[in-house]
Amino acid sequence: VLEGKLSAFTGNTGVGKSSLLNNMFPALGLATNEISKKLGRGKHTTRHVELYKLEGGGYIADTPGFSSFDTNRYDIIFKDKLSGCFPEFQKYEGKCRFPDCSHTKEKGCAVIEAVKNGEIAKSRHESYVEMYEQAKQLKEWEYKND
Repeated sequence: VLEGKLSAFTGNTGVGKSSLLNNMFPALGLATNEISKKLGRGKHTTRHVELYKLEGGGYIADTPGFSSFDTNRYDIIFKDKLSGCFPEFQKYEGKCRFPDCSHTKEKGCAVIEAVKNGEIAKSRHESYVEMYEQAKQLKEWEYKND
């Protein structure tokens, strides 16, 4: 947790998110429950997201757990649509040297220039490049519904 930053603890129900936060930051005094003998894990205690200000700056969010995470209900994002998921890229769209710029390594890329100039966070661009490399592996024809 860094000054001026927000961190969130997420994960399955009963894995000990609140207990871990209490261990790291005893002053929080988050409510926890006993380990369930039947399930062998904690009992669902956190019911809503709570944001806590930490000494020295920064915030931490304790979140309720989840029992499963369904990714099938979300659309697949192919490489040519990925930049639209990064709002900070929007004002640079169409300003690159090449119309089919991937914003990953091309000379004359307005997004890369914005990163160099500090207008877009380097970490955001690094995340984009990593996701782009993964999205390149997807073949659209394999996902078409006929």
